[in-house]
Amino acid sequence: YSPFRNKTYYEPIGRQYTWSYQILMITYLKRLLFITFVNVIDHFIAGLVLNIFIVLPLTFLTYSLYVYRSNKNINSSEAFLVGLYIDLISETYFGLNALIFCLITYTINLYSNAFKLFSYLQICLFFGISATAYVGFIQLVENLYNFSYLVLLISGPINILFCTLIAFISLYFPKSLNKNF
Repeated sequence: YSPFRNKTYYEPIGRQYTWSYQILMITYLKRLLFITFVNVIDHFIAGLVLNIFIVLPLTFLTYSLYVYRSNKNINSSEAFLVGLYIDLISETYFGLNALIFCLITYTINLYSNAFKLFSYLQICLFFGISATAYVGFIQLVENLYNFSYLVLLISGPINILFCTLIAFISLYFPKSLNKNF
């Protein structure tokens, strides 16, 4: 067998695995950097709107959108590691976001076929209500003696409205926002 006779020359298997591993690590690094950027924006916005009792969990919604838009099922270990990373950079209790990210990943993967039947409004309601549940759980753990129902009552409709707004933007500008990341 001569490689000059056949124009398709295949690389050894070891190089192919190394190449795919490098690409996989670069994509995960890009996702972590994007989530870090969103977390910085989340902390900036939280400082501005917390005085009017609004909590908008952009990091949670970004991760939920990533799981929802992914072509493959996200593994629970990936969700746990991303949650631990978010716990480290956001200075919350270690494992709190990891637990919540595992739960939302499990829920989205479990109902992935049912989401195909839902309308955009139903999906926006699901993500808005899950963001409100995230806010409630975080507030319950972090502010046990200073828990505020007012934060939940105001943040709930705002989260649903924000998810609906993002869905409409992605409908009207599909080229820029509808890409899988």
